[in-house]
Amino acid sequence: MLKRQLGTLFLVTCLILTTVPAALGASSTQVVTVAGDGSGDFNCDGKADDVQINQALESAARNPGTTVHLKGPFTYDITDSLRIGSNTILEGDSGTKIKLAKGLPVWGGRESSIAEKKAMLMVRGSSANDVTIRDITVDGSQSDYYSSVRLGTSCYNMATIINCNGLTIENVTFQNGCNDAMLISKSSNVLIDSVTVNKCGHDGIYAYHVNGITVKNCKFINRTNSSVRFDSVTDGVMKNNECTTSGGGYAGLELQGSLKNIEASGNYFHDLPAPAVVRLNTKETNVNIHNNRIENCG
Repeated sequence: MLKRQLGTLFLVTCLILTTVPAALGASSTQVVTVAGDGSGDFNCDGKADDVQINQALESAARNPGTTVHLKGPFTYDITDSLRIGSNTILEGDSGTKIKLAKGLPVWGGRESSIAEKKAMLMVRGSSANDVTIRDITVDGSQSDYYSSVRLGTSCYNMATIINCNGLTIENVTFQNGCNDAMLISKSSNVLIDSVTVNKCGHDGIYAYHVNGITVKNCKFINRTNSSVRFDSVTDGVMKNNECTTSGGGYAGLELQGSLKNIEASGNYFHDLPAPAVVRLNTKETNVNIHNNRIENCG
């Protein structure tokens, strides 16, 4: 009898222990799949795919630690922002593209504040922690649908990330955009690695009031403005990047505002219409620009 009771107690204890992590809100390791061929947890048809992708991202927000995987090869047309919550990974297969749909009302504009800069990719709510975006192509559709939009007028950002602590963007291509590829503001602990920015409409990376950002192993093909802009940044690193032009644009690195603990090294700046590094009204503490290769810059 005692042996049977002990066995029952052991079984009940094991069942309790297996349910404790969920009850305590432990991070999920779930993968939610979005597909264009009917095989996903959420399925798109190539029109207004932001609806299904945001449903997947909402599911991930309820289960921190979830990966939202966009199945490829497929082009997901979006008519509204994709909003990524805390402790979420948004990733894609090879050949996965997120493309701005045609016929949309204007997003943003010069009269808008940074907080109002709507974009293709944004954080959910007013803030987020530990967001990862990787292995996708983000296409701003400028030459396809929005060629009449004046570049650099704050319309149709590709990514606007505000109030994010812990942001990783890696192996992502931003192309064919009307404005910034990545506008990052009031954020910290940012890593941008192995990203390609090909012909955006403003800065490749515009970091404004950011504490802790590393940009490395990236390629920037300028069309308007600079590859990287550090404006009021503390602990900023730019290393081992290539910065060039498609025939327009500005500097490789643009420095503005109050800057502390900035390092730019190992970069290859070439064929730019402006100097490789430009300073505009800076107040600098421990800013080190060294060991960069510079060829044919204005």
